[in-house]
Amino acid sequence: MNKQQKEIIKKINQAYGKLRFLDHITWTSYREDLLDMNKKDEKRHRSGNWYEFHKNSASITECSKMFVVSNIAESLLNTNKHTIKDLINIRKSCLYAQSVVENYKDKILEAWKDEDINYLSNLDYMSLVNWESYKELKEKRVA
Repeated sequence: MNKQQKEIIKKINQAYGKLRFLDHITWTSYREDLLDMNKKDEKRHRSGNWYEFHKNSASITECSKMFVVSNIAESLLNTNKHTIKDLINIRKSCLYAQSVVENYKDKILEAWKDEDINYLSNLDYMSLVNWESYKELKEKRVA
């Protein structure tokens, strides 16, 4: 884990922590439900022969928090990003995050008033699991 990855994880944990209130609005722990969904998906993704791509990578929990934060941020910027048709094509946590935002947008915006929502919505999974591949992809996008 390099310095840049540690800084990204710090920002993810900060934003994730500010969503704590989502676990106490109703009897449903929305933030933890999203984390559990993403952990399940990440464990499934990492099963098999993927070790070489995840050397020195962020943990399953850290990557799962990244998805929680980025999906909520994306939904804040585009509340109509997904439709029911997307359910079979995307991670179910994306729709769940969009629903949480639809229901609690004002409270999330208040909690994240000091966060850069654009930055959070553009978090890249590759930056946490394989820094070298991430840099190569980033350079190709610029070229």
